[in-house]
Amino acid sequence: MIRRDFLLRQFEELGRVLGQILLNLLGLKHNPAASQHIKEAFQTLKDEAALDIDQLLEVPPDKFVQVLQKNNAMNDANLDRFAAILFHIAENTEDKDKATLFYERSLIIYGYLDNSGELYSFDRSYYLEQIRKVLNIT
Repeated sequence: MIRRDFLLRQFEELGRVLGQILLNLLGLKHNPAASQHIKEAFQTLKDEAALDIDQLLEVPPDKFVQVLQKNNAMNDANLDRFAAILFHIAENTEDKDKATLFYERSLIIYGYLDNSGELYSFDRSYYLEQIRKVLNIT
């Protein structure tokens, strides 16, 4: 019972951190301060969630979700939030190659959630459609 309560607190805490980062990133499109917000998001992910974006981008695509799931607090809801964060970072990254990496990683997570989940998500469907357009995937 104590272990279950601890895990639930971890899920909730990571969810709050990811939710706050996502809120900070929403509405950044074409904002001159976007790069600063993205740097802050990277630092918050590293400090609060033990997720180093630079290291995660080096993970092979076929292992990406598995590596994220090794973090005990990364349940499907938090994976969904993290994918949205990657999407919004990609939208606001000036470096096209790096933006492509963020879009691809977001697509991987959304694809995993779409295939493993039992519930349909309109948000997930929207993000998948937008990423496929940007990456020219049909």
